[in-house]
Parts: sequence; structure tokens; C-alpha cells
Amino acid sequence: MLSCETVAIQAPGVGSDFVEVYERHYGRVVRALQISGLDRASAEDVAQEAFARTLGHWTRVRTGPNPPGYIYKAAFRLARRSWQRPANDPLPMDVPVLGDVGAQAVTWVAAERVLAGMPSRRRSCAVMCFVVGLSTKEAARALGIAEGTVRKQLELARRSLEEGLAEGP
Repeated sequence: MLSCETVAIQAPGVGSDFVEVYERHYGRVVRALQISGLDRASAEDVAQEAFARTLGHWTRVRTGPNPPGYIYKAAFRLARRSWQRPANDPLPMDVPVLGDVGAQAVTWVAAERVLAGMPSRRRSCAVMCFVVGLSTKEAARALGIAEGTVRKQLELARRSLEEGLAEGP
């Protein structure tokens, strides 16, 4: 298996900037895909495919306004059909936390419960905008839906999160 550095050296027009984006964002892309409903193995597969496809277009993507955003969009497009997940399958918690670990753990558990109960489209919009940080326009483009739909889904997701987090675990 080739390392990212080996691939970058062998691919024309690809340099250390791709390696830097890969190293900085691979884990984040995987985590965002997990939060959106994929299991760890599927999230890793989708993330790897997204980076591989991005590598093929890197000379164009690197000069764009947001190369990591391009990768997130590619990953979410690839994962689109895999977002259905059993409601009893909890989201993995492998993100390091700082501060009051107990309070943060309770908040994460409650947020996961609320996200798991959302319809897949609403959950996808929430993850792309709240976790990944895409704008509603970028999320709409990545999900292949209207921007107004994303805004409505975010409004409903916020309401669900507020109510669910107010109730506690």
C-alpha cells in the first residue's frame, strides 16, 4: 500500500500541499461521515475515495477557494446512499475532549441521540453545516438539494437539538 507522500510524489502536479490537506483533514472527514450516519469502516472507505478522486483533480482544486471543502463535498456525495443507519447504532466517540469531561460526554450522548432520531436528510444537513462548517449554499450543492430545503432542515434540526439537549440524556 502506498503512503500519501509516495502518491503525492508520483502524481504530477501534486506536492506537499495535498499531503498537508490530507493529514490535516482525513480524520475530520471520517468523523463527519460517522456523525452523518456511516459506520467507521464505511466512513474511512468513503473518505479515502474522496481523497483519491480529489487527487486526480488536485491541480485545479488546489487553486480553488476551499480545497478541504471540495473534499468534504466529494465525500458527502459518495456517502449519500449510505446514510441509512439503524437507530440503535450509536455514533462512535473518538474525538478528544477538554475541560469538564463528564458534562461534555453527557452533551455528546444527548446530541447523538437527537441526531440519530432525525430523518437522514435533516441529519445530513445538520452535520454538513454544524459540524463540517459548510454554508447552506455549499451543503445544498453537496447534497443535491435546494438551498431553501437545507435552511428548513437546519431550522428543524436546531429545534430538535435544543429540545433534546434541554431534556438531558
